[in-house]
Amino acid sequence: MHTVIRCLHILTMVIVLGGYLFLSVFWWPVLQRTLTDVAVQVRCLSQTLRRFFTVVLLALTLELMTGGAARASSESALATFYLVLGIKLAAVFLILILVPMQLFGMAFRLTRMDAGIYPYDAYIVQRVSQRMQVVSYLIILLLTLVVVLSGQL
Repeated sequence: MHTVIRCLHILTMVIVLGGYLFLSVFWWPVLQRTLTDVAVQVRCLSQTLRRFFTVVLLALTLELMTGGAARASSESALATFYLVLGIKLAAVFLILILVPMQLFGMAFRLTRMDAGIYPYDAYIVQRVSQRMQVVSYLIILLLTLVVVLSGQL
């Protein structure tokens, strides 16, 4: 059972980290270079981000639920374990702040444009996309730190 939980924990991290890498390194730059029509760009962004954030939020929830499965045996190993775990949890906490900020603060603006609630504005689309990309790179950095620290546990 412990192996299944650990595999599930690693799988959810791969899904989140891989999704952010693909979105940030490939998808956003290609989308910005190839689509000049703001309405089509917003439509592509909003449809992708809806699906992406649904998967990310589910994976992060599962990640939190399966994260407490690690154990340490000796007292010195336990002290190191708690230090590494503290750093890892701080990084996870930052990720749990940044992902909803990205979803509710930035992506909703694009989905509202797609729904016709806000008018299409090329400047806002570009600004929100750039901010989302910067936050995505920060999340990728934090997720990479979490993966490296997980190897220490």
